[in-house]
Amino acid sequence: MPSAEHSTRRFGIWAGLATGPVAAFLQQQGGSALVPWTCAQSSGWPAVALGLLLAAATAVAGFVSWRARQPGKGRAWDSDPGNRRFVAGLSAGTAAFFILVILAQALAAVFLTGCER
Repeated sequence: MPSAEHSTRRFGIWAGLATGPVAAFLQQQGGSALVPWTCAQSSGWPAVALGLLLAAATAVAGFVSWRARQPGKGRAWDSDPGNRRFVAGLSAGTAAFFILVILAQALAAVFLTGCER
């Protein structure tokens, strides 16, 4: 049976790869749901705050993935380290890409109020 550290490391490898697209989806859907309210208030700051929150969550997941590239202290990889390092690096890179996507969507909320037709 795998240890808790092994399970955490296994989650860490995939954290950025899973969190980035989900956070971008939530940003898109949350920003769209906030349009009536932001149009009435003439302020896009709730959408910006949502974007910053989701970008921070994605950054944490990317950091966890980056840290999962290395074996634990005093421990060796139990199986092929090349594959784990590759997937963890890909996961961290994907998280970085989706941070840019989320911040671009949040930046749009600064300039567009939602009332444009």
